[in-house]
Amino acid sequence: MSLTISNNGINLIKRFEGCRLSAYRDPVGIVTIGYGWTKPIDGRPLTMGMKITQAKADSLLKEGLKSYEAKVNKYNGKYNWSQNQFDALVSFCYNIGNIDGLTANGTRSINEIAAKITSYNKAGGKVLPGLTNRRNAEKQLFLSAPSSGPESPEYTYKDCGKEVQSAIGAKVDGIAGSETYSKCPTVSRYKNNRHAVVRPLQKYLNLLGYNAGTPDGIAGTKFESAAKEWAKKNGCTVDGEFTKGGKSWKKILNLV
Repeated sequence: MSLTISNNGINLIKRFEGCRLSAYRDPVGIVTIGYGWTKPIDGRPLTMGMKITQAKADSLLKEGLKSYEAKVNKYNGKYNWSQNQFDALVSFCYNIGNIDGLTANGTRSINEIAAKITSYNKAGGKVLPGLTNRRNAEKQLFLSAPSSGPESPEYTYKDCGKEVQSAIGAKVDGIAGSETYSKCPTVSRYKNNRHAVVRPLQKYLNLLGYNAGTPDGIAGTKFESAAKEWAKKNGCTVDGEFTKGGKSWKKILNLV
């Protein structure tokens, strides 16, 4: 039986990949967009200057993951992966390219695979903190007990937009524009930390793979940490704050 990656696995990948909605050149000069997409989009070659929406980036990621799911499913007959094991390995595969080496072409045991995951934390012979953190997260997920019960429906960017608009008194259509942006307040652990807009921000940061904690409408330490991590990955000021009239609101509303 073939497995597909869960929302939990997708969020893990989003957390470490980061997302850029404008085309850029990666470290080796390849034009890239979204969560590492390098292929044509809707029949158009990917070129510098192209922009996409967050929804399109999410769609491209799911499309791109299919080939990596196949590479992990290649060994499912031998290992009978749990959902958490499968999710962790698809994340690993998306970053490394395959799991042939990790599994030694299917000759390693589950415990040996788990132990080997964290050794893939180098680039150019040097240990990288980002890779170390990713491998640790993948190993933790790989070894965690299978979750019980069906997943709840995925919270989408448009859902977030509608909740933000409702919270600030803007037109509720899920499409952020100048009116929505102009009404977004400063929100942080120390300013407006119980504003109605906090809850959709928590939910959306969680969707993107940043741990903003339980969506309780209170901007606490987890919200601050998630906001800082998101800001660092998205070229915004790393202060844990969504500032009225600032780049962080523009970025998360897909206005830049």
